Amino acid sequence: MERRGRPGAGADAEWPPVAAGGSARWMRPAVTLLLYALVFYWTDARALVARLGGARLEYVAAGVLLYVAGQAVSAWKWHRLLGPVGLGAVRYSRLLAFYFIGMFFNIFLPTIVGGDAVKAVLLARETRAAGRAAMSVFMERNLGLFALLSIAVVAAWRAPAVDFMGVTLVTLTLLLFAAFVAVNLVLASPGIYGLVDRVIDRTPLARFRARATPLYDAVAAYTARPGVLAGAVLLSFVFQAVVIAVVFLNARALDLAFPFSAFAVFVPLISLAGMIPVSVNGLGVREALYILFFGRLGAPTEVSLSLALLYLAVTLVASLPGGVVYAVQRGGPRVAGSPAATPPPR
Repeated sequence: MERRGRPGAGADAEWPPVAAGGSARWMRPAVTLLLYALVFYWTDARALVARLGGARLEYVAAGVLLYVAGQAVSAWKWHRLLGPVGLGAVRYSRLLAFYFIGMFFNIFLPTIVGGDAVKAVLLARETRAAGRAAMSVFMERNLGLFALLSIAVVAAWRAPAVDFMGVTLVTLTLLLFAAFVAVNLVLASPGIYGLVDRVIDRTPLARFRARATPLYDAVAAYTARPGVLAGAVLLSFVFQAVVIAVVFLNARALDLAFPFSAFAVFVPLISLAGMIPVSVNGLGVREALYILFFGRLGAPTEVSLSLALLYLAVTLVASLPGGVVYAVQRGGPRVAGSPAATPPPR
């Protein structure tokens, strides 16, 4: 695999990837149904309904509004990340629409970040620069992961002392953070990237090499713009704090009293696990982990599951406007003022 001459060059024909076909498309819905069946099998349904029925709606409404505001912040972060790849002419209002459409489709797509592919396709249609559109979406998610894991690492030191199969929260979060940093160091360093690429070429993983190239290009496009990265990182921390605050508000709605530090470490870990492509929108995985994590704090199954389902309800309500936006804009012409992409800066 040849290294690209400059970030974004030649990448615009590589997106979107070919969708999985055959039995693969039915695997995730099947896994989702199986996980939900197992979760509800071990749950007292009457106690769960009673717990959810007593939820204080003012806290739930506050969570919805806060979550929507957080998505607006993330859309602004995405807007800031377009400049380094030559797509800065796209208006923020247009990106905000794309973001909410992505949230809506996230309900039906694999993992909790399935909507990222929708955002990339919408931006690609807007700019006719598919590769660079995908780069911006990848970097927006990548910086979000950095903030998510950073918060989890810090919070783990203050959270209640629990472990999973002998692994403490501190150890778990540090290992995950170290793995994330290692991957990004490979992508950010041409020398290390080339070495790893040559090693992988001699292993059964060689067929995945082509997928790594756009990620390398994405990181390379931003390393020369530290100011843009710093601002985007700050916005990433704001959004991750919003997500944690939403779950905390849900707990207040259910009259649950867990330490805030527990939310600050459990929520990022659950969000990270939801990105594993085994179910639709992370459903089943998220609920199972709520039961596992908060169960370590003594919460009964129905209590932990009620917290997970209330968060799901908040995200669903906040995502519905994206369906309306999509219906209104579907088939419409490209909005004036959002011109096709300009070449990225060398």
